[in-house]
Amino acid sequence: MSTEELKAAVVRAVSGTQRGKATTPQQRAAILPLLEALEGRNIVEKPVQSPLISGVWALLYQAPLDEERAATDKSGTTEGPFLATFQPATKQLVRTKANLQLIDLEGGRAENLAEFTIAGRWEGALNIIGTAAPQPTPQGSPSPLRVDVVFERFQLRLGGAGPWTVPLDWVRPKGWIETTYLDDDLRIGRGDKGSIFVASRVKGSRWRGVRGVAGGAPVPPT
Repeated sequence: MSTEELKAAVVRAVSGTQRGKATTPQQRAAILPLLEALEGRNIVEKPVQSPLISGVWALLYQAPLDEERAATDKSGTTEGPFLATFQPATKQLVRTKANLQLIDLEGGRAENLAEFTIAGRWEGALNIIGTAAPQPTPQGSPSPLRVDVVFERFQLRLGGAGPWTVPLDWVRPKGWIETTYLDDDLRIGRGDKGSIFVASRVKGSRWRGVRGVAGGAPVPPT
C-alpha cells in the first residue's frame, strides 16, 4: 500500500471504536500492526522541531501496548484526562463527546480538553492546562521525538455554570509524549503510561478550551 492508502486503512480500523474504548484485546492486536507500519513510513525525522506538531489534535484512538499491565493499570487505556481520573466510578454516567489536545511548542503550552455529557442530560468540559517543552536528552540537547508536559491547573464547566479553575501546584501531574508519525493531518504517538494513540488535525477553527467559551484562544499556525 502507498502511505495514503495505509493512512486510510488506519483511520478505517480505528473508526467506530469510541476512541479505542470499545475494543477487545484481539481487536487492539489487529490494529497495532497497521499503526506500526505507518510509523515505519514516517519521514519527519525530528517531529519536535517540525512546525507540523503544533496545532489542535482530535483523539481518534488510544490503546495500551502491554495488555498484562493494562489489566491492573488503567492509565494507558482510558481516553482523556477526565475519564482517566474518574473511571470506573462514573463510567455509567459520564460519556466523552470529544477529546482534543492543543500543542504549541513555540509558546511552550499544552492543553487537553475533554467535552462530555453527564447522564445524557448535562453538557460539560474539562480543560487541563500546562506547559510543553522538548525533553532534554542525556547529552543536554532537545529530544527530536519527546515532549515533556507538566499540567498546572484545570478548568471545569458544567452546563451554563463555571468555569471553575483549580490549581494543580500540589500534585503537578507530568508525563511525556513521543511522536512516531507526523504529517499534515495525522499523528501517531506513544505516551509514558504505556499507550499508543492516533490523532487527526483539527483545521480551520479556534481552540475551544473552557476559558475560550467567548470566542476561543488562538491556535498556533500550522
